[in-house]
Amino acid sequence: MFKFDKKQEVFDIGGIKFGGQPGQYPTILVGSMFYNRHNIVTDEDKGTFDKEAAEKLWDSMIEMRDITGNPCVNQIVGETPEAIKNYIDWFIEYDDKTPFLIDSSAGEVRAAAADYVTEIGVAERAIYNSINASIHDDEIEAVKRSDINASIVLAFNAVDPTVNGKLEILEVGGAGHSKGMLDIAKECGITKPLIDVAATPLGAGSGASMRAVIAVKGHLGLPVGGGYHNLASAWDWMKDYKKQFETKEQRKAVYMPADIGTNLVPQTLGSNFQLFGPIENTPLVYPATAMVDIILAETAKELGLEIMDENHPVNQLV
Repeated sequence: MFKFDKKQEVFDIGGIKFGGQPGQYPTILVGSMFYNRHNIVTDEDKGTFDKEAAEKLWDSMIEMRDITGNPCVNQIVGETPEAIKNYIDWFIEYDDKTPFLIDSSAGEVRAAAADYVTEIGVAERAIYNSINASIHDDEIEAVKRSDINASIVLAFNAVDPTVNGKLEILEVGGAGHSKGMLDIAKECGITKPLIDVAATPLGAGSGASMRAVIAVKGHLGLPVGGGYHNLASAWDWMKDYKKQFETKEQRKAVYMPADIGTNLVPQTLGSNFQLFGPIENTPLVYPATAMVDIILAETAKELGLEIMDENHPVNQLV
């Protein structure tokens, strides 16, 4: 356990603090809703879904937030502009405070969401996901004209998955861009960049993804996180290993320790936020995350650092 010599930035987004030295602030957990083939969605194009089921899922995350002290963020995923607008409408009506990610596999959907959150006056709660090497000019223009000031900035370098490659894509550019992703973010009006270290599968740069947590915080001092669960979900050996178990419950019991573990490793290295995947995993992810946060907080105190959140797990659960 350690602290960084570099000053660590802390950004307030919707009342949640992103960043800081390891252990000072509780780790932020980001659960995904309305993702591809999410069973609560009945029409992905129109954004029709079971509202009662969605409310129960979100309530479970709020409950675990209150129990542990680990803040939560909703990752809202949409397949079409109509769908993501419907999801946003539901969320801001049901929860009038918590931040949310606007996410989609399609740039035009993300752009439409950026316009929409500005139009309805909730851009201060929205986190764009993401500014990355695949971003197109029309998407850049949408973020520029929006009121959004927080965004995930993805450190994915398709040519060089090493730590140096990740830093290069952030600061210098590549993949058709003459500017680094951080410069593009700044030009878009993003004053609260959250660096996603772009977790890659085991055997394809996963070690660099972990090292990048330290490198980015040590070099840039910015909040860092990622969708680390992708390491486990893309693990071919695990996919085959699970098949020998007969029931869905058995296969999940075998898989989830690896899934949760992918978040805990970078957390010990200073990761500030975790995009842990399906919101259904909330009851499993939260206790493990809170446990590591307590360890980090105890270490931070020994290193002379102040715990900056009275609701930190070290104050809630010990």
